[in-house]
Amino acid sequence: MRVEKASSTKIKNTKQRELILNELRKLMSHPTAEELYKIVVKKNPKIGLCTIYRNLETFYKQGLVGKICTKPVRYDGDMSKHSHIRCTSCGKIGDIFFNVPINPVEIQKLGYKLQGYKIEITGLCSSCIKKQKREE
Repeated sequence: MRVEKASSTKIKNTKQRELILNELRKLMSHPTAEELYKIVVKKNPKIGLCTIYRNLETFYKQGLVGKICTKPVRYDGDMSKHSHIRCTSCGKIGDIFFNVPINPVEIQKLGYKLQGYKIEITGLCSSCIKKQKREE
């Protein structure tokens, strides 16, 4: 799982963009474009799935949302510094807020300048643990 963030430049604000971005920022579930569409279309039935895809990509390129490079791609409306934990069974993604000591000297020895980092943590979510116990 790779999380990407792009640089920020100004985009034209429209009611559709505002609705899509506001709905994404309300969610903690890291939705796919299709999942977000099902929510947004209830508030604006005229909005199309292509509009959701196009605007999510625009938001990502502008640095307004994060992109979690899973299959399918998921989006993150929380741009604060955090990492993710992914359930290896159902694919659910959660946010984790903690600091991990990274040694910039070791990064420099490899010939890199540290710009940031994301850590992928995997495990089983509580729902999958319960399901697994029922099946045993």
